[in-house]
Amino acid sequence: MTHSRTAVLLVFAFALTACGQATDPAPPAPPAAAVGAPPDAADSDLQAEAAAPEQTWLGVLPCADCDGIQTRLTLSSGPSGQRYVLQETYLDAIGGKPFEQSGEWTEDSTELDGETAALYHLDPQGAGRWFWRRDDGALELLPSRDASAAGGVEYRLQRM
Repeated sequence: MTHSRTAVLLVFAFALTACGQATDPAPPAPPAAAVGAPPDAADSDLQAEAAAPEQTWLGVLPCADCDGIQTRLTLSSGPSGQRYVLQETYLDAIGGKPFEQSGEWTEDSTELDGETAALYHLDPQGAGRWFWRRDDGALELLPSRDASAAGGVEYRLQRM
């Protein structure tokens, strides 16, 4: 019994000694916004967000015959062009099967509610869908390119 206790204590002491010898990790890099950030960092952050190679938004959009449409939109830019993936799941629908579509997108600008607005157009060769990029980075679904806001926060996807 004494030998097993001694063995357990030795293993425990060895484990504690090994934990204490960990090297200090390198200090974390400062956030990108803190390094040489211009005085108006909020505008700079939105410009950097718009230029990011991949951006994703998530939200639940209204639905006429269900509890809502869980929506995930990913926009990407790269050598192959500007592509999107739109995943939609009808909540409380039988099976709740997600639908996915993908294609090209373009960025445009127009005047909405008296302000210049950045618009994203999914499938620009067809009817497509229009999203207004709000000042807070959220996207708001619009009924058409020149329409004013569709109805507020219930039509918004939040930036992830």
